[in-house]
Amino acid sequence: MKKFIYSIAAFLMIVAASAQSSVVQAEYFWDTDPGYGLATPISATDGNFNSAFEQLTKTGIALPAVGLHVLNIRIKDNTGVWGPVFRNVISVQTSLGNADFDLKNLVVYPNPVKNILNVSFDKSISAVSIYTIVGQEVKTEILNATEGNIDMSNLSSGTYIVKVTTDNQVKTLKVIKE
Repeated sequence: MKKFIYSIAAFLMIVAASAQSSVVQAEYFWDTDPGYGLATPISATDGNFNSAFEQLTKTGIALPAVGLHVLNIRIKDNTGVWGPVFRNVISVQTSLGNADFDLKNLVVYPNPVKNILNVSFDKSISAVSIYTIVGQEVKTEILNATEGNIDMSNLSSGTYIVKVTTDNQVKTLKVIKE
């Protein structure tokens, strides 16, 4: 598996009754939780975990297989308690030269969307797929046209990942449904 540079920049704060709480450890994992303290460590940007508010940094993250995956990040405080897991869906795609097409020709609007999401591109769009923020596919429209209207009226309010496919190229975008 190739190792890609992917940076995590996260601001995490421990909210606790004690004013003396501080971050002492941070870690990340893909998809499946290996257990507390068993995931890949993340460093504090300044090299020192010493406050309740920390900026984390990690480069050179090995990506999982092609597809949608959930990146999970968590921290532990100075009392030994692990906080809740921060989750973000990441679309891992193959790199075939210029597989990720140029955004300047892709138009997706409105964002935020109430009911109908309009999509257009200067080449034929094969399909548009919509995923929840945790990676569950909730809708796919086969277009085979340069533009289309995606009915999102039956979806709950929230953030979605929209995957636009054209000529074996893929672009993913975040769209907010009101």
